[in-house]
Amino acid sequence: MSYQQSFTPAHPSNYTKGRGGKRITTIVIHHWDDPARNPQLSGVIATFQNPGRGASAHFVVEAGRVVQMVDLANTAWHAGNWPINQCSIGIECNPRCSDGDKATIGELIRNLQATYGPLRIIGHKDASSTACPGRYYPPASVLGPYITGGGSPTAPAPSVGGDIESLAQAVIRGEYGNGEDRKVRLGSQYSAVQARVNEILAGRASKPAPSAPASPAPAPAPDIEALADAVIRGDYGNGEDRKARLGHLYEAVQARVNAKLSGSAPAPAPGPNLEALADAVIRGEYGNGAERRNRLGHLYDAVQAIVNRKLS
Repeated sequence: MSYQQSFTPAHPSNYTKGRGGKRITTIVIHHWDDPARNPQLSGVIATFQNPGRGASAHFVVEAGRVVQMVDLANTAWHAGNWPINQCSIGIECNPRCSDGDKATIGELIRNLQATYGPLRIIGHKDASSTACPGRYYPPASVLGPYITGGGSPTAPAPSVGGDIESLAQAVIRGEYGNGEDRKVRLGSQYSAVQARVNEILAGRASKPAPSAPASPAPAPAPDIEALADAVIRGDYGNGEDRKARLGHLYEAVQARVNAKLSGSAPAPAPGPNLEALADAVIRGEYGNGAERRNRLGHLYDAVQAIVNRKLS
């Protein structure tokens, strides 16, 4: 073993004991933030040790160092997808994706497969709607040479040839990373491509949105069930980020999330249809920007997340 491994336990409130009878079949690769924000391994450890954070991973890894935080017999909360959580090992990786990082991750995976046999390797974005794992996607290709022990130079960024529309769609799929990484990889085409991405995600596409109706649409009532499903998919982040985005609905939604994940509570009465609201947004019935946010109120994030998935 060419890396140092230690065990620093995540807080017990951030994972589930046991795996519900499921066997380990999968490894899910994550990155722990945008490299432009200069995230550190110590910050990830502190996050998973924070009571009530609502997230964890089995391992946190960077070049030469592996920190295990959840026993492999237990279910870490990492994929935003409960069935996948139960059968997977979550690995949080240094988002800088250096050769050293990949070599250590590859060796760890090789050691895990020596114990559990061949394991499917997927990215977080294969389990729920997210840009994670950034530069590690697709992980089977990026990490494959390091898992077999050979290693290779970092895979080149996708070609920036092609039209703006195709590049914008590739950005939405996560193929060009985020922040400074995206700027560097798109080069001189960054501004045009990013403008098109913004248009697509705002629901404008290539045509201007129709005028808003004279009377504002009535504010939809909260749909706790749909919001809980969005939280489980990972659409609302974790911890303080989730609290801020859910606002006064946080307690009700988190209680429903906990009930759904434990299987202990019946579904509440149905609320508004978020899929239908997303379709209305795409048709232009809720305007754009601040107008859309005001008219959708506390359902904005859930509806916009569905809009983004439909348009991608």
